[in-house]
Amino acid sequence: MSQLKPRIGVAVGTAITAVIGIFALGGSGSPAGVPLQQSALILVLCVVIVILTRILFAHLTRLEQTQRIVQGQQAELALKAAQIDAANDCIIQTDEDGRLLYFNQALCRLTGYAPGELAGGRLQQLKPPELAESEELTVARLKECGEASFESAYLAKDGTVIPTEVRARVMESDGRTLILSIARDITQRKHAEQRERSRLKALERIATDAELQELLVDVVQFVEDCLPGALCSILLVDESGTRLRHGCAPSLPAGYNQAVDGLRIGNGKGSCGTAAFLRRRVVVEDLEPHPYWHNFQPARDAGLRSCWSEPVYASNGTLLGTLAVYHREPRAPGDEDIQLLESAAHLAGIAISRVRADEGRHLLEEQLRHTQKIEAVGQLAAGVAHDFNNLLTPIIVYADMLLRISPEGSPQTRMIQSMSSAAHKASDLTQKLLSFGRKQVLHMSLLDLNEVITSFREIMRATVRDNVRIDLLLSPGAAKVQADRGQLEQVLLNLILNAQDAIEGSGSICIETGHLILDEEFHRQHPVAKPGHYILLAFSDDGCGMTEETLRHMYEPFFTTKESGRGTGLGLATVYGVIKHHGGCIDVRSRPGEGTRFAIYLPASASTAEPILRPSAGIAPPEHDSTERTILLVEDNQMIREVAADLLASFGYRVLVAETPSRALELAATEEQGIDLLATDVIMPEMTGPELYEKLQERHPALPVLYISGYTNAVVPQDEKLRQEAIFLAKPFTLEQFMARINEMLYHVKPPREEPPPLDHRAMAQLIETQQGAPAPQQKEPQS
Repeated sequence: MSQLKPRIGVAVGTAITAVIGIFALGGSGSPAGVPLQQSALILVLCVVIVILTRILFAHLTRLEQTQRIVQGQQAELALKAAQIDAANDCIIQTDEDGRLLYFNQALCRLTGYAPGELAGGRLQQLKPPELAESEELTVARLKECGEASFESAYLAKDGTVIPTEVRARVMESDGRTLILSIARDITQRKHAEQRERSRLKALERIATDAELQELLVDVVQFVEDCLPGALCSILLVDESGTRLRHGCAPSLPAGYNQAVDGLRIGNGKGSCGTAAFLRRRVVVEDLEPHPYWHNFQPARDAGLRSCWSEPVYASNGTLLGTLAVYHREPRAPGDEDIQLLESAAHLAGIAISRVRADEGRHLLEEQLRHTQKIEAVGQLAAGVAHDFNNLLTPIIVYADMLLRISPEGSPQTRMIQSMSSAAHKASDLTQKLLSFGRKQVLHMSLLDLNEVITSFREIMRATVRDNVRIDLLLSPGAAKVQADRGQLEQVLLNLILNAQDAIEGSGSICIETGHLILDEEFHRQHPVAKPGHYILLAFSDDGCGMTEETLRHMYEPFFTTKESGRGTGLGLATVYGVIKHHGGCIDVRSRPGEGTRFAIYLPASASTAEPILRPSAGIAPPEHDSTERTILLVEDNQMIREVAADLLASFGYRVLVAETPSRALELAATEEQGIDLLATDVIMPEMTGPELYEKLQERHPALPVLYISGYTNAVVPQDEKLRQEAIFLAKPFTLEQFMARINEMLYHVKPPREEPPPLDHRAMAQLIETQQGAPAPQQKEPQS
């Protein structure tokens, strides 16, 4: 257009010049007056041409402006069309019959069809059959309402059903009714909703009384529903805390589940064993080249190619097991997969914790019912015994009177003696019933339990068969208790007779005493035992042991597993009554064929009187090693932490005391003399003992470690590089056992079974003062 104007101007100028020239040539032979007329005509003609040219130029200018506007609009339309095509939502225009009049590229991307395959088609062809049949009804309702929002679905080229959310409105164009629809893919939202429904369903099941196996199946099903093609497995930590046992994996082959049952917890022990050891997620995208799975044929036989393993924890941080997700092709998890793993592991932790809490509650309820039953029977037995004693008293008195007047050697005398003997035996029986019912008056005095056992040893030796050996493992220091001596001797006699009867042929009985601290953890498991300082009296035998059924009834009066004539069934009932009367408790461990151990905990006396001491014997730190040893003690329980620190200090050890792992790391970082031993609890709020040990090894690579825990499933490293000379000491432990382990770790000397290491009685005096409420001894802790 810009070039057309100059061309027109040139043409108009040329035309005017030509007209003027023609008229000039033609006018030379014309009569007078004609040139004037011609000139006027020429002038008018030129003016008309100029005017017409200006009009033309004006039209050309407007045409140019219109062209620019049209081009701008075309560019804007092209931009909008590109934006529509680039939109994630599908924009579709159809007529009343559903014929596709317009659609953007999003529809092609969603369904997998090319634009040419969709052009001229109908929308019903892109919907599942059940939705295609109701399309006419949907259009009719839309025409009534004008616009609407609803959920629908499209059928992709490969047959996949894609859920969508549609917003549609009715439009009019050239008298035709058109429908404009905007469809959004809501597959992810549907997956999230399905995942949440499955999670809530699993939580609802956890809230019921369902068995653990059923709950674990729900968790596995939750994972497999959310991850099509995935195979899920849950392994549980065993009682020892060193291995993983099969929990639930219904989709995996039985041979594979059997192969991983009993997997050791350790670094490099498969994905699950490593995840449990490191206590963090382990992802193996391809099993073939990975060292964790080297030469593990069961995985190849099952066709497994990837494994994602997540540790499962209780709310207090205790490791409960692992959750693993397998695929039959190499695969790495995405962000949603990681969230699913964490959610499933959390569900598994809730399920396992709930079931174990219920089991613990049921056990405590059973113990409570058993205790209440024993209490009721004791009250009845004591009442019967009291009345029976009133009946026996005249029999015994009159028998004695008759013996005085009866001729010696006469048949009447023998009958009276037999009657008197039977009456005295009945009296002894009633005394046992009174002891069980705690209706006797006790003569309490300050006693050294070691001295009572030593003095009573000859009587026990004379009572037990010659082929049964009695071993004493007594604490070197005095074991002071406030008790009735006669009642304690009755307990000793009853327990040793019970142990002897459990031994067929030759065997051994070990009687052990010691000092120990029972903490809140033990109190939760044994509510009758309040936290504090106790004296241990333990009887262990290598006899036949007891079944679970026997253990439930062993304290009931007159209950016995012996044949008729071999016992009254009151031995253990009497022991129970005496110990309860003294404010103590009993813990029994027994299995058929593995012997029995009775652990009796009596409150230690708080008397400040000097304890009775026998000569100390045992294993003391070697004399040639006089170097001061430094021990880092990490324990979150204040009572155990203070007692252990005071005890170590009494032996001359330099003790760094930390109540938390973070404090322990601070002390280790500022310690210049070095650390000879780490003694740490296993389960702590900030991190576990093994995790703390792993961090300390960066600065102290050869550091030995003593792990302490009351949890039977506490995780102790099994990898030799991290373990070094680690020893596990289970709570509750005696202070003698604690010192024996310390000596073993520092001096590599194991004390003989008969003699524990010596215990300084001054440390025990300090401990007793602490129990009385005196200020705790000053701990040896470096200045920060």
